[in-house]
Amino acid sequence: MKNLIVLVFILITKITLAQQTDTVGLNTPFINGEVAYQKVFNAPNKPGPLLFSNAQLWFVKHYKTLNSIQIQDDVVGRVVGKGVELLTFKGMLGINGGYDVDMTIQIDCKDGRYRTRIFNIVIETEDINKVKTYTNAEHLMNDLLGIKTTVVAANYNNPLNKNQSKRALQSLNVLVDNVMGSINQIMNDNDNF
Repeated sequence: MKNLIVLVFILITKITLAQQTDTVGLNTPFINGEVAYQKVFNAPNKPGPLLFSNAQLWFVKHYKTLNSIQIQDDVVGRVVGKGVELLTFKGMLGINGGYDVDMTIQIDCKDGRYRTRIFNIVIETEDINKVKTYTNAEHLMNDLLGIKTTVVAANYNNPLNKNQSKRALQSLNVLVDNVMGSINQIMNDNDNF
């Protein structure tokens, strides 16, 4: 019986730690090895179809093209698209720079609420020879946590040191908050004319 209690305690501890790791005080959601921002918003008295329409409208207004939308499923109320945002932080050579960030944005709509999820985040850096390198947010986090990972493609690694990676993730938190705020503003539009 005593062994069973210890085993249950170990399993609960392991499951809890596997779900979300405190990422060195950055408040960056790092769950099961993936950086994925997710938030559920209440939208009282807003029907799902209106929220779904507003989600589509956000992609068109924000990225100024229909091509940013990859999936529009009105049955489940899901809109998924790709976007490119500008991330600014003190990067290589200690210079404040702007870096393109590719991300997938998913908005799930139901009557009275919606969920926004931002994931598949890739930061594009360029060295002094104009060679582009792509670093996903998971590599930045793993480098900060000291976790060794394998690189899968030639120009897909992390050229940033730990301090630069930390600053990039801190700036990423602000960027994602701004994107979610922009989505929230359009989603709460009543579409009254």
